[in-house]
Amino acid sequence: MIYFLIFRALALYATQSINWVKSKCPNLTGGTECGYYVLKFMKEVVEEGIEILANDNVGEGKVVYTDGDIDGIREGCSSYGATFVFK
Repeated sequence: MIYFLIFRALALYATQSINWVKSKCPNLTGGTECGYYVLKFMKEVVEEGIEILANDNVGEGKVVYTDGDIDGIREGCSSYGATFVFK
């Protein structure tokens, strides 16, 4: 079953050309927050829609995410994980 799904996905991938979009997004300044940057980026794309990439407005035009932004993602991740631990 899994083999078939992977085979179909690869076949579909091989027949399509990918249109890469360059978008401006906040840059990582440190070396330990990369996962939080990815989560924040994905959250903004999901909440705002794919159009946010074309408008170069990811991160609301910020050059870097603030500590408050990263703390918000940390809090969200920890509260999400806590729902599974304390069931």
